[in-house]
Amino acid sequence: MAVQVTMISAMGRVRGPLEATWLSLMATVMGVAALMAYKAFAGGLVIPSPFNRVLLLAGISILAASSLILVLRGLPFYYFITGLFAIPLLVGAGYLGPKIGIGLFVTATIAGQVIGAALLDHMGAFGLPIHKVDIIRGIGVITLLLGVVLIRGVK
Repeated sequence: MAVQVTMISAMGRVRGPLEATWLSLMATVMGVAALMAYKAFAGGLVIPSPFNRVLLLAGISILAASSLILVLRGLPFYYFITGLFAIPLLVGAGYLGPKIGIGLFVTATIAGQVIGAALLDHMGAFGLPIHKVDIIRGIGVITLLLGVVLIRGVK
């Protein structure tokens, strides 16, 4: 998620925040629709009609991909992956949330995002300004990790 937000920020500097969000959203729709089309084709998709039809889902994926290609013009092609980063988070919420609890899932996700973001800031990833990791940021990361442990509790 930290990489996704960093890439959207970099795109936002070039195109604007709404345009960067649109690009990311189109990639997410493309990826989710393609995965759902595959699952429908395999016969395991449990969703009401008409969204359980392979051709409809494939069409949505193709439409989103076409939109994505148009929006990407003038940007490095790798920016299309920004929306694909959202898929594991969303699927993870649906799968892990009920198993480990929403509090632990969200806390661990936020801690991971902050750790990743601190590292990306430290490097100045995708041409964004550099914000070095110092002792205060390090203590903040350790505190977040401690929060994950405390939210998890004794099992």
